[in-house]
Amino acid sequence: MKKDLLFLLAHARRTAVFALVAALPVALLYIDIHWLKDGVGEWSVVELTQLGFLLASALAFLRLARRRPEDRAAALLVAGLFASMLVRELDALWDLLFHGCWQLMVALIASSALINAWRDRARTLPAMVRLLSTRAGTVMTVGIVLLVVYSRLFGLTVIWQGLLSDGYVRVVKNAAEEGTELLAYTFILGASLSYAAQRLRHPSRRTGTEAIRGDAGVASRR
Repeated sequence: MKKDLLFLLAHARRTAVFALVAALPVALLYIDIHWLKDGVGEWSVVELTQLGFLLASALAFLRLARRRPEDRAAALLVAGLFASMLVRELDALWDLLFHGCWQLMVALIASSALINAWRDRARTLPAMVRLLSTRAGTVMTVGIVLLVVYSRLFGLTVIWQGLLSDGYVRVVKNAAEEGTELLAYTFILGASLSYAAQRLRHPSRRTGTEAIRGDAGVASRR
């Protein structure tokens, strides 16, 4: 009975966390619309939060790559994905340098991550399987699908024009789409931080060379 109660309490805590996650995009939309009255523009609270969440997600995997050699290639691959998404979100800023600048930056980041992953594929594949087999990996996948598929389809202009007809106002569509994107980024951030923390707490496996050096050091001290 005690185990059942503990399970129910843990489930209640997780449900409360998910409720807060789901409420966050709506709360920030409210701030943009009613307090700042910025119409969810390029530099709205919602947009800036999206950028912050993407940056934090990329940094979480960069830290994992630096600290865990067996996760390095896969972590850099995921960090490269999030960094590319961040650059894409800032396309208007990069285009101030020259038109198409963000596309060049994304190509460089993505190709570097893919080449590195391919060179270290013996460790990349197991590390990716390890990530995707966890609860955090599932949540991250849900967030990416929500971002790439659902929010794009949900934000189709033809849907909102058909729904609102003569009352169509672009800002309404933008608010709905950006709120959905922020929910997706929230899932991605939570999964990134959770997985990175989980892996950093886990004892690191030494490579064969490291093990030999360590054993030699022990032998020399005897």
